Amino acid sequence: MNEPVDHRGGPELRDEDAASIDRLVECGFDEARVDNERDRRVLAALRVLDRYPTESSDSSLIDATLARIDAAEREQSERMRLDRAPRRRVRWADFGGIAAVALLALGVAWPALAHMRQSAMRSRCANNLRELSAGLVSYAADHRDALPMSASMIARHAPRPAMLDWTTYDHGANLQSLSVQGYCGHHHISCPGCAAKSGTRAFAMQVPWADRPFLLRVVGARPLVADANPVLELRRAGRPVGTSLSSWNHSQRGQNVMFGDGSVGWLVVPVVNGDNIFLPVGVDRADRMPNLVELPLAGDGFLAQ
Repeated sequence: MNEPVDHRGGPELRDEDAASIDRLVECGFDEARVDNERDRRVLAALRVLDRYPTESSDSSLIDATLARIDAAEREQSERMRLDRAPRRRVRWADFGGIAAVALLALGVAWPALAHMRQSAMRSRCANNLRELSAGLVSYAADHRDALPMSASMIARHAPRPAMLDWTTYDHGANLQSLSVQGYCGHHHISCPGCAAKSGTRAFAMQVPWADRPFLLRVVGARPLVADANPVLELRRAGRPVGTSLSSWNHSQRGQNVMFGDGSVGWLVVPVVNGDNIFLPVGVDRADRMPNLVELPLAGDGFLAQ
């Protein structure tokens, strides 16, 4: 005869894993700030759940699940209430049913919560770009339509454009000057989901053209600022560059882009009018991106940080 199964010994979260989750929460699930191998494995496991393909939850299913939970709680309360009638013994099967309902509710709610978190991050990122756009317009109005350009970039324009080394050059200094001069807040020059968390490298900005002045009216309706360039982020970190070109700010699901006319949009693929905004003209693959590139010519929408 089979021995009875003891349901009391359910799976429990180990102390080490619980501590890892606590540390990940404290660092905002930022991989760049994780310095513990166990924490990296836990973060990788959580990201597997995040990438698991799910369909949008049906609100009626959620309502039905919550109704079942309420009914189960009422039934349990009535069974455990003290009165003159003989009390019925609580069975393990009762707890098993409640646990099954709770797991079902978690399975329905988890994808919905993940989707809500991603949508909120995208919205906050877009709002930062709108604030940044207002700062750029104000800066251009005060500087004869010129866009901010760091001293190192100005030097590269005269007398002859030089090569740019993306392993050492910090293009984000152009946006940093906006917050320093009070045209926008420091947090407006970065995406809240940026893996770098450095502020100066969070958003990518249009690289000035070698044959045109760096003016707001010259940029026009072309891409001006966007989420971080994934090719340069991986190259600077010394990590291999894959074939996917969407920004890491939003787990490579897409990127927010601000155009020179002040509009902000979401691009699933970082291509505008056939031009990849994360690659200079002449580079057709991310893994072929050189460290040294020349300043682009007019029409190339190459954004860097």
